[in-house]
Amino acid sequence: MKNIQLPWIAIIALLYTSAIASGQVGLQEDSIMVFKQSTRLDEMIEQSVEVLEMDKDFAELAEDLVDLSLKPVNLNKAKEDDLNVIPFLTPKQRRSLFDYLTAYGEVLSIFELQSIQGFDSVLIQNIRPFISISPPAHVPVPSPNNLIKFGRHNLLVRYKQVFPTSAGYEDMDTSAVNNGSYYPGSPQRYYFRYNYTWFDKIRIGFAGEKDPGEQFFRGAQPNGMDFYAAYLYLSNIGILKNLTIGNFRISFGQGLTIGSGLSLGSVPGFSTTVSMTNGIRPSLGMSEGSYLRGVATTIKIRRFEISGFASYHSRDATITLFDSASSATEAISSFTETGYHRTRLELAKRNALTELVSGGNFSFSMAPNQGFGFKIGLTGLYIKYSAIVTPKMYTYNQFVFRGQQNLNTGFDFQIRYRGMYFFGEAGRSINGGMAWLCGAMLTPDPRVGFTMIYRNYEPEYQNLFSNAFGQNSLNANERGIYLAVNAAIHPKVNLSGYLDLFTFPWLKYRVDAPTIGQEAGIMLKMQASRNVAINLRYYQKNKRNNEPAEPQQIVHKLSENLTRSFRVGMEWFPINDIVLKTRIEVKESGESDTDRPFGYLVYQDAQVKTNTILKAVTIRFALFDIPDYASRIYTNEPEVLYGYSVPAFQGRGTRTCLVVKFGIARRIDFWVRAAITRYTDRNEVGAGLDVTNGNVRAELTGQLLIKL
Repeated sequence: MKNIQLPWIAIIALLYTSAIASGQVGLQEDSIMVFKQSTRLDEMIEQSVEVLEMDKDFAELAEDLVDLSLKPVNLNKAKEDDLNVIPFLTPKQRRSLFDYLTAYGEVLSIFELQSIQGFDSVLIQNIRPFISISPPAHVPVPSPNNLIKFGRHNLLVRYKQVFPTSAGYEDMDTSAVNNGSYYPGSPQRYYFRYNYTWFDKIRIGFAGEKDPGEQFFRGAQPNGMDFYAAYLYLSNIGILKNLTIGNFRISFGQGLTIGSGLSLGSVPGFSTTVSMTNGIRPSLGMSEGSYLRGVATTIKIRRFEISGFASYHSRDATITLFDSASSATEAISSFTETGYHRTRLELAKRNALTELVSGGNFSFSMAPNQGFGFKIGLTGLYIKYSAIVTPKMYTYNQFVFRGQQNLNTGFDFQIRYRGMYFFGEAGRSINGGMAWLCGAMLTPDPRVGFTMIYRNYEPEYQNLFSNAFGQNSLNANERGIYLAVNAAIHPKVNLSGYLDLFTFPWLKYRVDAPTIGQEAGIMLKMQASRNVAINLRYYQKNKRNNEPAEPQQIVHKLSENLTRSFRVGMEWFPINDIVLKTRIEVKESGESDTDRPFGYLVYQDAQVKTNTILKAVTIRFALFDIPDYASRIYTNEPEVLYGYSVPAFQGRGTRTCLVVKFGIARRIDFWVRAAITRYTDRNEVGAGLDVTNGNVRAELTGQLLIKL
């Protein structure tokens, strides 16, 4: 570590010195739009991945953000509900924006928004990629000719492969073939998606994915791709707000009763905004675990909204009881959400049982005046499985869901009064378990915002589709209070911080007693000059885990664990079409009464945009030395459009990532992404069938996008 640390710190110090000393340079608007808002999104995604410990598929969330930036909300035709999808806005700011649009009609320039209370240049810059200003489009009659003439088509095809080939693809002997300890398919990952849109009325989507190691049009995969998703989506047709046939996602209230999919702000972090209700959305997500497929619709009549949905499909699971006569699964121990169907063991879990999910939501909203408004909602969710869910019984998991069916009901509310916004939701499962949360957002001054959230999720609360705010991936066995503040203490300085005090009333995995914990962070953002922004962050988390014990020991002693990280980041626009982004992060994690090894990560990004066939080049070089897995550092990497990569860095080495975008034709773009990790502390990478010899692991991605 000593041999490689000092030269890179010196180089980065020179970058900072030259950046701050440089004169002001004009910026290209597109560069500002892409990079100015990226830091905040990166922070939120990285925080979510770290808290949820990578047990969720964040690719769908990344696609949502890209779709929103590619199809921004047109303020000149936006309804009140349309404003809910714009990130970074508080409920009060959304209402102020809607009141302004209602009072003054068409917006001619984005700079008009500065006259709205609570809007400043920093906020406008953050939301700028997600909004547009253009005359309302005239929607013609949906005749066959108009559906063809005004329809927009989008086809994306992606290839990805890891090098060198891992042990699972090597030639195996007869015993390996018989016991299934090899991958029968090719090491490539294939993905495609097709979208058709016709104004805001009709959307059609179709997508498929083949994972590495899975067969393709042969063997266990005679239909080609291992997983397909499709939908037909109609919206804004009379009282029909939306209708989805196919794959969809649903979120009502605060996501406590149902919140399928992922949303930013569902875990503690620096944001003082909360995740907003999204209702029913079509989905082409490739998460093969918890997805919904069927029919869902929402009807809106004045202030009333009525939604209903039904989903039915097979799910993967570990089978514990099987009826050989009827070939039916009678009991399972756990669901499998990896989506991999390669080895004989994985294929044995495929489509082990069927899942029926149905329910609905009823909501009523009213805004008698600009200073007051409210919304209330009732949600019901019913789940039934074709087999009994019977996880192996341990002391810590005795309250988890068991059986074949569950019923969840919930009540949610939102109240806006002057500069205050109150929200909450309470839910109950069929076994009597309760869960609830409530919160408030206060803006005593346009430059200052406070958020407070209290949650109380009983250990007995059972809901496999909840996605409310909290520390756990499942909203159960948790109580806590979260406080956050965001203040513009100077026109060029923004300070934000948060504190989350939480307790787990019952035992958890690897925690043999009820525990308490704390998580806190503070972040300072400075606009050092017109073309230089600096970000400083400190983060700390205290929690308790079991101490290592003898194999036969039943009850473990608990130890205090402390995690701390320090981060310095900078974004620099030296000249038009060039953006440089630097980060230095140091992290320690371990028992609080012992010496905790420090790990560090340093990276440098450079993005160059041109008006030639080579549209953009982004390169990152990262240097890391992280001796302990507990101190792993998550970082959002440059990716192809709709791509997602937040690797956990651990060990010692370097990583180089290159993304190149080509404009082959006016409506055809092509991306190439290459990433190479070189370790200096090991001679093999990975584990099990995914292990590779040597200290180098590389990735190659190619993507083609055709827009018609």
